[in-house]
Amino acid sequence: MKAEAWQVPTLALLAALVAVFGALWLEGLSHPGPRGGMGNEAPSARRRQLLWLAGWICAVVRLSMEVSRRSGPGWTLAVSVAADQLGPLMFLGSLAPQYLSRKPRILYVVAFGLPLVVYSTVAAVDPSPGLAGQAVVLACAVATLLVAARWSLHKHFIPVWLSLAIVAAVGCPCIWMTLRQDYQEVGALVHSGILLMTALLFVFAFRKPTAGLVLTVGGFAVWSLPAFVEPFLRGQILPLGLDRALHLVQVITAAGMIVLVLEEELASNQASQQRDRRARLEMEKYSRLYLADLPVDEEGDEYDRVCATMTEVSRFSQAAIFVHTPDGSFRIGGRAGLSGALEGALDALARRTSEARTLEVAKGNHFTPVVGNLIRMDLSPLMEPGDELAQMNFRAAWVMGMRTREGRLQGVLLLAGLRHPEEPLQAEDVMPLELLVSRIGAAREHVALLRRLVQSERLAGLGQLAGGVAHELNNPLQSVTGFAELLAEGDPTRAQSHARVILAEARRMKQIVESLMRFRNAASTTRAPIALDQMLRDIASLVRHDLDTAGIVLDLRIPENVPKIKADGEQIRQVFLQVIRNAIGSIEEAPPGAERRLTIEVAAIPKAVEIMFSDTGPGFPEPARAFDPYFTKRHAGEGVGLGLSICYAVVREHGGAISAVNLDPRGAAVVIELPAYIEGAPAKTENGVPSADV
Repeated sequence: MKAEAWQVPTLALLAALVAVFGALWLEGLSHPGPRGGMGNEAPSARRRQLLWLAGWICAVVRLSMEVSRRSGPGWTLAVSVAADQLGPLMFLGSLAPQYLSRKPRILYVVAFGLPLVVYSTVAAVDPSPGLAGQAVVLACAVATLLVAARWSLHKHFIPVWLSLAIVAAVGCPCIWMTLRQDYQEVGALVHSGILLMTALLFVFAFRKPTAGLVLTVGGFAVWSLPAFVEPFLRGQILPLGLDRALHLVQVITAAGMIVLVLEEELASNQASQQRDRRARLEMEKYSRLYLADLPVDEEGDEYDRVCATMTEVSRFSQAAIFVHTPDGSFRIGGRAGLSGALEGALDALARRTSEARTLEVAKGNHFTPVVGNLIRMDLSPLMEPGDELAQMNFRAAWVMGMRTREGRLQGVLLLAGLRHPEEPLQAEDVMPLELLVSRIGAAREHVALLRRLVQSERLAGLGQLAGGVAHELNNPLQSVTGFAELLAEGDPTRAQSHARVILAEARRMKQIVESLMRFRNAASTTRAPIALDQMLRDIASLVRHDLDTAGIVLDLRIPENVPKIKADGEQIRQVFLQVIRNAIGSIEEAPPGAERRLTIEVAAIPKAVEIMFSDTGPGFPEPARAFDPYFTKRHAGEGVGLGLSICYAVVREHGGAISAVNLDPRGAAVVIELPAYIEGAPAKTENGVPSADV
């Protein structure tokens, strides 16, 4: 039979479309990314495109052999028939469930296609096989039918009943025609069934009607018609025009699938842009959170505010932060979106769960990595019999650990109530949460470090404070003991004057002790209204000995009716003491004969209080770097230069400002500005950070 020249244009078009498919698949390899939207069980778009490419290559092979083959059965016809069966099978396998068995991994396409290819090859090589050949083709037909039935039992896009109905409608006649040795009709009917099932899979998988889907589904449906019709023609030939039109249907189907791929790419890009936009908005929202006040060892509203923000902008409607307690367990520090019963049950679970127990559970199969640092955790191993969480069917949640720079676990973020669960979690959904958790961990670590440094500075100044107190108490004690001895000697004429001196000195000692008591009672981590004038006078009395020893004159300028400040009393006292000690050390470096004066001046400015500590020392070598950590002009062994840097951190955390300047002709000043406390006025913030103009 001479070559079918009229099929050459169709073959050329189909080959060109196969080249386009190949280019799209290679493009997907070079730019991998999330594509498609058919659910978590669907194959990746790249794998689908590879199977589609293989299917159209088989179609090109089939058509090219039709154009050039000679008449009569043989291996050429066998290859053509096998390619005709494998092409639609690739399309079917691209959307259907993948594995018949995972151990070992056996693809349904292989299990279904292998006996089908053997059947077609045997029938094409020998149209009238002997008993052995008949047994082989019958066994292949039965095996193909069994695999198809097992394949249909998988719950996927097409309902199981519909899949089984199509398998029965096609498979049973195929077995009957095999027994009658109508092998060519069997191949045509199987070909038709595969194409019809493929068309249905496309309809159920993509759902949204688009131009590409309409062309693809319509092409497969029309392509399957000749296969259904041929068994009833009994060898008759289709009209030439209709035969040519049916060959062009393959070209239309291939073009529709290319359009479908491009539509998927466009939808994927739009979805990716939406995820990126949502991630940016989420990170902007998180960046406005002020985390410097997060408590380390006690509860506070700050964690609730963080959790509320997460449930507002993330994909999770429930959030809870569990902090690590000193006894090694956890407790709930903040929550949002949780009912009272669920919150109580989670808190009870956390309090009886130690870090060691968590690590023990992690060794099992109870942790499933999701994306990034997000883990899907099975809570069942941590529950007790009759646990309330089990009764509420709360058995799993998403968790993310909060760790220090050294990797020590300091808390856990628990998330639940996933919005749009049909959409898998992407990196864009988790990355903002990861950054927020990192900020929370860094803020907690910073607060803990600041407290340790403040405590270290307080202990470092304890010796100076003890010396000053001893000096302040020693003078009145000497007077008391001296006049008490005079009274003991029994001079009644001067007893009254001696008693007055003893009483005055005793009151003086009582005043010193009261100042110390106020200093001790200020050791609180909560912020409260503080009388600034009283605090500065107490501090002045405590450093009086150091000033007298260094020969420094203290000039305290405090006007009447100074506004109060709302602050952590201990931290602000440490700031003032550190600035005064720094000024004393600077004045001691002044040349002999120079004025030795320390001035503390308080001024009320709009909505704030300004405290200036000025001295007559040599000044700062670089005022702009006065608050840099470890930048100090002390000699070796006198300190590490952290004092003023801690002052800077404390003042900034209180919403204030601190600066250092050199005075003319000599001297330096440290100016501290703290927000004034106005009773009943709400605290104003700017981008979540307390503003100095409150």
